[in-house]
Amino acid sequence: MYEISLLFLYLACYSFLGWVAEVLYVFATTGHLQNRGFLTGPFLPIYGFGALGLIEFVLPYIGNPFLVFLASVVLTSVLEFVTHLVLDKLFHIKLWDYSKRPFNLQGRICLQNSLEFGGLGLLLLYVIHPLAKLLIRGLPHDVAIAIAWTLLGIILVDAANSIRSLAKVRPVLDELHGTLAEAHAKVEQTAERHHEERDQRRSVSEATHAHTLGRLARVFPHARSNADDVPVDPKAAREAA
Repeated sequence: MYEISLLFLYLACYSFLGWVAEVLYVFATTGHLQNRGFLTGPFLPIYGFGALGLIEFVLPYIGNPFLVFLASVVLTSVLEFVTHLVLDKLFHIKLWDYSKRPFNLQGRICLQNSLEFGGLGLLLLYVIHPLAKLLIRGLPHDVAIAIAWTLLGIILVDAANSIRSLAKVRPVLDELHGTLAEAHAKVEQTAERHHEERDQRRSVSEATHAHTLGRLARVFPHARSNADDVPVDPKAAREAA
């Protein structure tokens, strides 16, 4: 139980650090603070899983920095590609697209990002993980277990809510053949019209869905449906709106 809890703690820790890195990167390039990623909370699980993969498969070769860099590039690129592919197949939505960047593969990954992730792999394995491991393993066992399972529960609930919102908006994207930002605008307009007609306020569930969808639209404004060859169910699109 303790060792499994440590994995959850590492996952949460590096998911949070990945979120911080993304927020700082966006702030440095745009001057705006933005809650990054798929989840509402300050976690980017793709960074957490990537870090666990590096710790498990690349850390044994820590004596060779060049090999660590190459392995980090390959492993993180595979993870990003697979994540994009899964989202594509499950929701028929492209949350990011590198098609306009040089040396990209199907728009899912690109050389620039892969090299940057390779550098982050070096930073993780040589600097961050030794310190994080020292701090996390210094926690009392009972405390570590309690924190780990609490954080896991929070992340799972957050993920379920985000997945529900993304699944709900997909029919609207198919109907519009537009971006996630455009779909969100339509959902909001329809919701306002319905509530004016019924003269009642949004339920907690509706408000939560609207908030999550709005955040996703801000983070991935240019996300588009990739289901051009999938028949659209007009009834499902109206219900999503």
